[in-house]
Amino acid sequence: MKNLAKFMLMMGVIAAILAGCGTAQDDPGNVAEPGQNEEETASEGQGGQEQREEEESSEDGTDGEGNSEIRILEQNMTYSVEGEMKEDTAFLKHSDNQNYSMYVLPAYELTAEEPNKDVLYLTENDQVFMRIELLPDDADWDMLEENTKAQLGAVSENVQTSKAPSDDFYKDAAVMRAEGNGEKVSAYLVKNDNLSLKLTLFNKEDADHEDAFLQMAKTIMKEKTQE
Repeated sequence: MKNLAKFMLMMGVIAAILAGCGTAQDDPGNVAEPGQNEEETASEGQGGQEQREEEESSEDGTDGEGNSEIRILEQNMTYSVEGEMKEDTAFLKHSDNQNYSMYVLPAYELTAEEPNKDVLYLTENDQVFMRIELLPDDADWDMLEENTKAQLGAVSENVQTSKAPSDDFYKDAAVMRAEGNGEKVSAYLVKNDNLSLKLTLFNKEDADHEDAFLQMAKTIMKEKTQE
């Protein structure tokens, strides 16, 4: 009887050990699916990369694909009108006629004049305005200067060349002026790395808004062409 009891006890222990091994092997919760850890790691790595790209895009002002700078909706602007310094908030406007945006002060309006020409005018007097023309990168600048001088000649035979403003936006600009019959007309031919344009400013002797126009004009930025 004692031998039988020992035998039965040993068989019970062996059965319990085998049952435990079978449970560990058959339990799917204890078995990692092939590639599971690798996929989770890759997903986490990809998410981290996307987050870093978004942060870098916010810092450098691009949308992550090298497109045009993302511009805020408004910015403060300091300018002078007839020698009086002013400060106001300018709002971002997109041209419906040419491929650019710019910041416009509240006292002015931007509108299309004709194909490839816009006008930014003083709301209370539309005879005071700036014509904006974006130029192709391969424009003939010698011919452009000759034509501009001829246009100013209609205001006065005495067309003067002038020094460009010290601002970097105008550092290589060619500037011409003409005055007559109370009119003050000036033209700026601007050629920068990413932008070529002609600005023609029409002011009055008693309403000189040239600095305001120039401050707004230097915020002009070409936009990405839609494909």
